[in-house]
Amino acid sequence: MLLKTAKESDFIAQDSAAFYDGIAPGYDAMTNFRKRFVQEKPFFNLLVQKYGIRTALDAGAGTGFHSLLLAQLGVQVASVDVSQEMLKRVKSHAREMHLEIKTFSADFKNVDKEVPGTFDAVISMGNSLAHVLSHEELRTVFRNFMLKLNTGGILFLQMLNYEKILAERKIIQSVKEAGDTIFVRYYEFHHGLLNFNILALERKNGVIEHALHTTLLRPVVKDEVLSALADAGFAKMKIAGSISMDEFQPMKSKDLVVLAQRE
Repeated sequence: MLLKTAKESDFIAQDSAAFYDGIAPGYDAMTNFRKRFVQEKPFFNLLVQKYGIRTALDAGAGTGFHSLLLAQLGVQVASVDVSQEMLKRVKSHAREMHLEIKTFSADFKNVDKEVPGTFDAVISMGNSLAHVLSHEELRTVFRNFMLKLNTGGILFLQMLNYEKILAERKIIQSVKEAGDTIFVRYYEFHHGLLNFNILALERKNGVIEHALHTTLLRPVVKDEVLSALADAGFAKMKIAGSISMDEFQPMKSKDLVVLAQRE
């Protein structure tokens, strides 16, 4: 398959709800769902203890990995996602693991109205913020997150390091094999936006079947995130290159992680 920089006529994508509905069946396999509990639990345990987190809103929960991890640590969790198929899997995992998690179908732009109450923490992991397609919308989202936080509550964000991605302009992001399926994640670059594609290749009875899912992303970089957070009233912002809070290096770090607090 030949992958090239997209022309405007080629730049067609699903909305984020349809995109995540489409990839939901293979999402856990593609993201190493089970293995990540061992890898990430120690850090989130430290976060919960340091900031006294008893309640949390998981914004862009996907199939619920971080919601479930926090619930295992004794946190009362509300999971929010635009995808009904993803939320079905949150509920299924919670039943299997004997955990209680509330689920809400909402967009980041209306999460303040659709989810009741306030929380000690709002987390948004897995590059969810890249679906916010303008700076004004980003400021609105951060203001909405602020409204969902108790005084002293924290906002914990993890997204890809787009400074590195835009500098390198590598088309193929990753290739992962899980069982009989190969997942190829790749970009098409276009005037400040990205088409993000997931191509699933599955061998069935000697025949390779394929499914392609595409959505639109806006590559948000560190300075814009910090500026929008400050405009929304957040303070004491820390940046890092991973959830373990190591140093952020613009041309080396895979992720951009930000921890901000409502004073």
